[in-house]
Amino acid sequence: ACAMSQPILWTAAWNNLETLQLGEWIDASVANFYLLHVWYDGLAKSRLRYLDMYAAMAMNLSNMELDDIRKYHFIPDTSEQQDEDEFESTTYHNNYHSDDEEQQQNSEEYDAVPIDQPEADMETVRTDHYISVENGCPVVPIGFIVDDGVQFLAIVFDFPRRKAHVLGCDICDDDMNVDGEDPHDWQAWNGPEYWDRAATLHGWDSGDLDDISVVSYEWRQHGIDRTATACSIMEQTIIHGLGEDGALPVDVSQVPCGHTLRIKILRIVAGQVKTSYNDYMILRESPPSSWKDDLPPEEEDLDEVRTGKYHAKCNLMLQTLAVISATCMTCKYSYLGATLPEDRRTRLSQLLKVTKEISMARDRNSIVPRALGTHIPVESEQSTEDYGQDDSQRSSAAKASRKRVSNWSLGSIKRFPRPTAPPAMAAYTGRQWLPDDRNFDHYEGGPTIEMMRPPIDVHPTMIYHSSHMELSAAWVTWVDHGYRIKPSTFHMFYQCQPIATMEHIMPIGTLDSYDASIQVPDRVTGAYTLDRTGARQGHVRVNDVVIFSASEMIKSTEQYDPPLHEECRYGHDLFVRGCTSGLGGDERPIYVDLELDAIKFDTEDILISVDIDSIIWTTKMLRLRGTIGIYMTPPCHSKPGISKHNHTYLDLLIPQSEEDAHEPGGRTEWLSLRVKMDSIPHLCIGRISSAASTLNVYMFFPRLKHDDPISGKRVTIIPNDIEDTFWDRVLLPSIGDCADISWQAYMKQSLHEARYKNKGGPGATSGRRTSKIIPLSNDDFIDVQARMHERIKDGQMELSMFGSCFFVLEGKGIKLITKDGQRGRFLGPEEALLRNLPDLDWHHMMDRRHGELLVDVGISFTPRSADVPVVGLWRLDALEASFGAGGYNQGQLHHHNTLSRYGALQAEMQRERSQQTHVAFRSAYNLYYEAVRTTNNKVGFATDSDAYKTSSNYMMECFNLERVLTGSKDKTYGVRDEYRTSGKAARLILDSVISRVSVPQRAEEYLRSDPVLWIPSEIWFGFLARRVREIQRTQIAIVRRQPPNLGILTSILNYMLRSTTSTPIVFDSHLRESLALLEYRNVLETAGMFFLHEFDLSSHTCLYDVQQQDDIMVLALMGANAKDQRTRAAARLEMSRADAESESAEFPLGRRPSWARLKSAIASSPGSVMKPWVWPSRLINAQLSISRLFVMCTRHLWLMLKDEIFQGIRPYPASLQEAMQCWTITSITDTLGIASFDACNVGLQDHTGVTPGRMGPRSMSFADRLSIFFPNPTSPKMGNSQWSSLWTGEGYIAEFHRLLDRTDEDEKVILEDGLRDILSNLHCLPASTAAAVWRVKQSGIVFVTNPAFYKIECLGRAGDSQRRPIARRPVNIIKGKRIFTADLMEVTPFDAFGALRKQSDRQKRRDLHKRLTKANKHKRVPPPPRPRTQIRPFPLSKLHQSVCNDIMDVDT
Repeated sequence: ACAMSQPILWTAAWNNLETLQLGEWIDASVANFYLLHVWYDGLAKSRLRYLDMYAAMAMNLSNMELDDIRKYHFIPDTSEQQDEDEFESTTYHNNYHSDDEEQQQNSEEYDAVPIDQPEADMETVRTDHYISVENGCPVVPIGFIVDDGVQFLAIVFDFPRRKAHVLGCDICDDDMNVDGEDPHDWQAWNGPEYWDRAATLHGWDSGDLDDISVVSYEWRQHGIDRTATACSIMEQTIIHGLGEDGALPVDVSQVPCGHTLRIKILRIVAGQVKTSYNDYMILRESPPSSWKDDLPPEEEDLDEVRTGKYHAKCNLMLQTLAVISATCMTCKYSYLGATLPEDRRTRLSQLLKVTKEISMARDRNSIVPRALGTHIPVESEQSTEDYGQDDSQRSSAAKASRKRVSNWSLGSIKRFPRPTAPPAMAAYTGRQWLPDDRNFDHYEGGPTIEMMRPPIDVHPTMIYHSSHMELSAAWVTWVDHGYRIKPSTFHMFYQCQPIATMEHIMPIGTLDSYDASIQVPDRVTGAYTLDRTGARQGHVRVNDVVIFSASEMIKSTEQYDPPLHEECRYGHDLFVRGCTSGLGGDERPIYVDLELDAIKFDTEDILISVDIDSIIWTTKMLRLRGTIGIYMTPPCHSKPGISKHNHTYLDLLIPQSEEDAHEPGGRTEWLSLRVKMDSIPHLCIGRISSAASTLNVYMFFPRLKHDDPISGKRVTIIPNDIEDTFWDRVLLPSIGDCADISWQAYMKQSLHEARYKNKGGPGATSGRRTSKIIPLSNDDFIDVQARMHERIKDGQMELSMFGSCFFVLEGKGIKLITKDGQRGRFLGPEEALLRNLPDLDWHHMMDRRHGELLVDVGISFTPRSADVPVVGLWRLDALEASFGAGGYNQGQLHHHNTLSRYGALQAEMQRERSQQTHVAFRSAYNLYYEAVRTTNNKVGFATDSDAYKTSSNYMMECFNLERVLTGSKDKTYGVRDEYRTSGKAARLILDSVISRVSVPQRAEEYLRSDPVLWIPSEIWFGFLARRVREIQRTQIAIVRRQPPNLGILTSILNYMLRSTTSTPIVFDSHLRESLALLEYRNVLETAGMFFLHEFDLSSHTCLYDVQQQDDIMVLALMGANAKDQRTRAAARLEMSRADAESESAEFPLGRRPSWARLKSAIASSPGSVMKPWVWPSRLINAQLSISRLFVMCTRHLWLMLKDEIFQGIRPYPASLQEAMQCWTITSITDTLGIASFDACNVGLQDHTGVTPGRMGPRSMSFADRLSIFFPNPTSPKMGNSQWSSLWTGEGYIAEFHRLLDRTDEDEKVILEDGLRDILSNLHCLPASTAAAVWRVKQSGIVFVTNPAFYKIECLGRAGDSQRRPIARRPVNIIKGKRIFTADLMEVTPFDAFGALRKQSDRQKRRDLHKRLTKANKHKRVPPPPRPRTQIRPFPLSKLHQSVCNDIMDVDT
């Protein structure tokens, strides 16, 4: 600390730290400071002495200065004697020694030579350079650096072998001119003087300088990186020393790239400067003697380190170097270890297979169009086998107590048939795509496919922990990954006029025999025959089902609607259970048939309207007619602007292979990848506003596209660091460069200045308010775009990630300004759009040479029914048939209110068909959704956790929903059919509307096929509102009852509740499992709607068909003693401020939670904090005796518990894997009624070996618990403890001891190591002590969890204090010793070698006879009567005496 805190060292390094930037020669003071740190850090293992650059300078120094140098370099000196204790303290770390006899002989030539110097001066030098004088200094190699202003050299003097190794003397002519001096001549850099000085400093004889062998090393590298390379070689020499032959320990050709070396030096030096500053501030009041000639640091330098400006500068340099290094081919290979060998440079197809991100790439230009037949394009139904509940954490006993799903497909909806095939289309023969242009983007010199794979030696987390500076992963992953764009990247359709577009708009798919009014299946009505000939006779009569209309259901229950806290039998039975409320238990299931309430309309009575709902324009150069508003600061957002799939695709050019990059003649690989638009990272940079609507302008950066190295999922939300870099270095400077002198006061500013101005009122400092917008005209913005491309190009590798950028203009929700030409004001929707959005250059956007324009054309059907408001519902069977007739994919089916035959459908068109018709996507939905649709179109109903507790949020959501539904009864809602097409196809459809030729006729024909059910609004919304009310009433009732499966029931009811307004996606596995157990698909078919037929509020679990107990994962989701996982994301950031990152699925508590928080999480929801248990495959080869012992241990421990403790089956494993599964948290919670889990604080150290924030004594590791569960025979035995029965007889501990007696010492070690391995891989164990096997806390059995499975890195500092739980009286859970011993005898024991203890029949009879005779012998006999000495007043009667004799006679 004293040496490194010397002002001349750390201030010089700090002032010259900027030389680590690219294009700069690294200053010698920085390199010297770095190497000093390396030498001091590894002093105990160093095989070479390193001399400070200033100490090694070949100049005359005073004796005091020499003594200082010796002290700081641990150089002993024989000219003076020191105290023995002082010598030991200064030479403790000097483990220098010679490697062979030759070095020992050579070292004898260098006898200690006393230096003729004044003693006072020498003492100062010794003090500063750790020089001991009691013994001579061993002769070892010496290293230092030389910077004479002309060249930078790293020197290693091998004194034993009399060699001088010179590194860095081969200077390229174009890099540096050495004025003709011979680089091998060490006289040019005063080598003899350095040799003599180093020998004198260590007290050695320099010898004859003419016989010194000078060895120079040459490598071809850019001149500015030679300093870094020399430092790297010197570092390796310091660590490893010279080889036995005196050669350097590293091949200079394998030295990492200069970018990597500069990053490493910067991180070390920046961190050490901070440490040196702290040490200096401590020592400056009484500075060491070696500081007396040093000038004190400037106050500005001290302020920069103290205030953090120094750290900000270092971070900026580190970010720049990290970004460039991530896209450098040499750096990438250095991360991988070395350049790929020739045998791995395989063909491109093989390379794509191992690169998951681009495995589907192909050459789109070489794909030959095919003819489209009349086959029905139905995608194969996705298998639901993978949706099952994960039982890997459950033992066999736990699995046996759970219900099993026989058919997972029953939990999903059933699709309707598509009887009509789509129209046939001939193979396309025209031009497919725009021709490639090599000047459209930069295609040469970018990253290659081989660089896309993440480094194998870098942990893929957000923070790379270091003892000094921290390297953000955003600088490494958010870089140029090699993707490029082509002129045809934006195009989804062929370069032709739309082909047969109108034939795919509203096609009729139903057959002529289709009757829309028949929606009740035959299995309900009985309208089918059992006759094989098909004759219409012998019909099956079905009388146990009652067909109800929605109005009949409402009318039957309208007079029975008590308050929610009271029971409503009629409403509950009809709307929740789906049955009638008969007297005397006579209940009949119902079928909901909405056709009974249908209203018929003629096609003339239905209004057909057309509009443009949204536009998406993708282009490289954004051109407008009017003004665009640009954000001066990045807008606040929690998700990307386009956060979900908008059915828009782009064709990105993938990186070329390394083989192609090195081939002469330019790029030959032009493979592209079809990607979704939302998968490309993008930023919202501005908007186009008008009184009618707002259109957002996004910039997409395809070079930033990458997948998360941990999850493998795409990452699209750009980190703030990258956003700030784009605004500060690309966007804002480009605006300032293009601004006139009179505009610069408003437009030319940095990001820091913009945020300062945007911070708001007094006291606001965040600068994260609504971003300020500046207007730019079309000409100005075109200039800004050109300037941005120039800046990105000038930034080279540092800004290359922003290259290949393009723009997306998105306008949503504009239907009201285009609908029917604004009620006839304009000729049509297109003219209404142009008039209301005059800033758009519509003709330029329609030109496909500039990009691709997608337009959503919507067709609405609304009845003219003024007297009776109605609601339109698509009939799913007719809708499915129409989609099939149009050549659409299977898509997503939506069942409204869980009705089986009414809902919506969305699907994309087949790709080849879409490329010709210019129709990408179709969406048919019901407009009654507008009654409950939110502004952002996000379903935000109360969560399962709120319903689990019937919180105020849940109750308010239900009340508000019911109020909205009731208020919509007097409104008419139609249906809508939307098509996402190209601009030309949209114009074709709109022109047909204006001319009244095609679309109205097709719409009328389509309506005649009866695809829509019209039902009175009062009935429909009343039906929904009563359903909501009865589900809410049922939820309140079960929360009041608190059944053991309350979480599962809550999920089912809340799913039914959310289904009234939307189609919820089933994310939770327990809900998916419950729907499959309830046979969701069959219920929809037989009841027309989803009901809980077997729901019984009077039973213990209310619903028998589902799981009867909430497991640990369900409780965690429901928020039982823990926050709901799906709503916890907003609070995670505040709860983990001290963490390097916010919480995630990998670290739900953050990377370094406090001990208190970890204990609380383990106690409340261990399933969300612990990783799933995985069977260690290596234990398959475990010895049979070890496996048998642990199986016996598991059986006996569970056997000790009383029967009433279990809610499932008592575990009785048959194999080692099953025995280990018995100790998972899932298996424990399924087996026991109440269990309590404790955290374990062992093994939670950070990277420095410290356990921060740990509270209480250190726990025993699971491996060390061998002494508890498998004690040695010599261990003290407590006679009255719970363990005593296991130490004797048939107990597993007694068997363990018998096995130890039969084995030798080596086998004992193997046996104990195997048991330790098993224990260390368990999820949980009983919190046993030497006195008790089972412990109870708060009425629950206590288990301790294995910290190896915690989802944390280490413990953090102390967090908030937790209130101590209320102590409760422990519950007796252990059997008595006699009962347990008897039960132990009943189970079949086995010895440690696996042989069953079998008895012959004779032995069994003898054992039985022993037990019987022993019982008779020990049968209790009443004692004989005592002699009575008292004289009775009268003699007993004979009768009384005979009775007494009969009673006392035990032999009769």
